[in-house]
Amino acid sequence: MYHLVHVDRLYRFQRLYPLEGAVSVLVVGSGPTGMVTALVLAANGVPCRVLERRTHPSDGSRALGLQARSMELLAGLGLADEIERVAYRLSGASIMRGDVELSRLTWVPPQSPYPYTYVLPQPGLESVLRKGLRAADVEIEYGAEVQNIDRNDESVGVRLGDGRVLECEWLVGADGARSAVREALGIPFTGGATGETYYLGDIVLESEMSFQDSAMWLGPAGPLMLMRLPDGDGLWRVFADMSDRSRREELREPGITELQRLVDERGTGGTRITQVEWTSIFRTRVCLADKYRRGRVFLAGDAAHIFPPFGGQGMNLGIQDAVNLAWRLVQVESGAAPDLLDGYEAERRPVAASTIRDVESRRRMYALRNPLARSLRDLVLRLGAGIPGAARQASLRNSQLAVSYGDGARWPFGRRPAIGDRAPDAVLADGTVHDRLAVTHFTLLHFRCGNRIDGPGAPAGAVDATDRMTVVPIDDETDPKGEVRERYSIRGEGFVLVRPDGHVAYRGNEATEVHRALAHFTGSDRAV
Repeated sequence: MYHLVHVDRLYRFQRLYPLEGAVSVLVVGSGPTGMVTALVLAANGVPCRVLERRTHPSDGSRALGLQARSMELLAGLGLADEIERVAYRLSGASIMRGDVELSRLTWVPPQSPYPYTYVLPQPGLESVLRKGLRAADVEIEYGAEVQNIDRNDESVGVRLGDGRVLECEWLVGADGARSAVREALGIPFTGGATGETYYLGDIVLESEMSFQDSAMWLGPAGPLMLMRLPDGDGLWRVFADMSDRSRREELREPGITELQRLVDERGTGGTRITQVEWTSIFRTRVCLADKYRRGRVFLAGDAAHIFPPFGGQGMNLGIQDAVNLAWRLVQVESGAAPDLLDGYEAERRPVAASTIRDVESRRRMYALRNPLARSLRDLVLRLGAGIPGAARQASLRNSQLAVSYGDGARWPFGRRPAIGDRAPDAVLADGTVHDRLAVTHFTLLHFRCGNRIDGPGAPAGAVDATDRMTVVPIDDETDPKGEVRERYSIRGEGFVLVRPDGHVAYRGNEATEVHRALAHFTGSDRAV
């Protein structure tokens, strides 16, 4: 049983067990959330270690889709090109009845350098992330199981199953839905099982499909879905609702015969499964941690939130948790006030709560059993697919590009990005705006009239680049088509300060306010 000693006696804790060494940040868990946390820290020169209770990398494959927002963040770590090379670009989903396509929900590419859902099973993504960690000289320590945590105002001590004790300034619990760190902190994981059970499987299909790359059958026994996977012709993911049967009997791992029967009965005809690569029984839960932080210890990813995989949102939330938390840890380690870390939970927990509400509405809609309710649902889905703008809005929601940390107030006469919004991309004379963003620094877009920084209407004062901030001039030369001005809705002189995670920190036309905003995030009296 994991437990936490709630006393300030780290010194005695260390005397009881041999202290192996100290590090700035310990990351518990080597899934995508944990590895991205470590990658951001390492890119900024913050010493960290990654602990994994398993003895080897996971070969499980539940999570699949990378959305545009996550790809933008991974691009800032230099990993997006490799992911694009090995992933499959999903174009949409078909609602089927037998071999007949009732409607097709087409993804409308949003304004992003990565305008698709990139299908890549989690082991494939983890392989890319591990390669990035090795390049950053960070090794995952397998077989390192956390058994005890002791924390005080200055540091955190962790005792492992082999008796070693590690000390750190900050601890990140990215150790999954059954998080030992969360249990040790005593943080409630509010929610529970939905009562639904699914078969998952990666299978090889041999036939001509009557649909493109993703299809869903919404029958009386619940949904059955097929999604094309990368890495080989004919490889698909099958996702089948087995809730009714699981209430009558204990389910066993499905084999090729059982999966073939399900596809024949609920899905398309004339499709032959020739091979089964992997299977799992998945019982859905919906849970959200009451808190994301206790002192110097944080929760991220599945340790903080879990929900069914409809829409491919879970792994993406974890990646974005990781970047949001890690850049704050970097700034605090560099001198910013520790209360900067309070913004992590304040920003990310509402996003998880909103995502859970959206996914829950989908889950309930797909799981309908009443014939009349199912008929009405199918009609709504068919009509919705034909409504102009509906596919665009659904694509934007899935992409997570609309996630904002703002206060909800928006400019009434346009769509200019407000403080807290994602900074939009735009083409420059040389590259793009997003090419200038990175997890290692703030980025200041300095909008100038013509090629001048003085004269009527010029911003008060000038701002120079520093080791914490790069300055990108936006003028007639760098933005000849005016695309950046249009995307940011700035006509004259002004500034937009972008955080390391790509969200707007400040917009206005006063250089002194830029100094003040940057000082808030970095802790320097005059950071620029």
